[in-house]
Amino acid sequence: MKTITFTKMHGIGNDFVFVDFLASDKPDIAPEELQAASPFLCDRKFGVGADGVVLVLPGEAGGADFAMRMFNPDASEAEMCGNAIRCLAKLVHDRGYTAQTSITVATGGGIKSLALNVENGAVSQVT
Repeated sequence: MKTITFTKMHGIGNDFVFVDFLASDKPDIAPEELQAASPFLCDRKFGVGADGVVLVLPGEAGGADFAMRMFNPDASEAEMCGNAIRCLAKLVHDRGYTAQTSITVATGGGIKSLALNVENGAVSQVT
């Protein structure tokens, strides 16, 4: 059994399990393994409980600043989720991966641009 370090975040009624592939101690698990585990992780009675598992990934060269993949509770891959991408923006800024107040994120639905409102060093709103 593998240990997975994750962060649970919520945005406007949806909650997500974030697995950070940008961290210096990158997870020792393949995205496909996380996809297969998403039904268990998302289970509200026997798992962590979430609306999806979100992978925080580096952006592609010449493309977006960051990338994300999201797996639904049934293990299908979502193109994008507005609430999840806003949480991701807060996570990457608050962890110091960027100091920018405007970022781009590659998703299954294309590259999305986000504006971050920062107050006292922390993201207070993402649009």
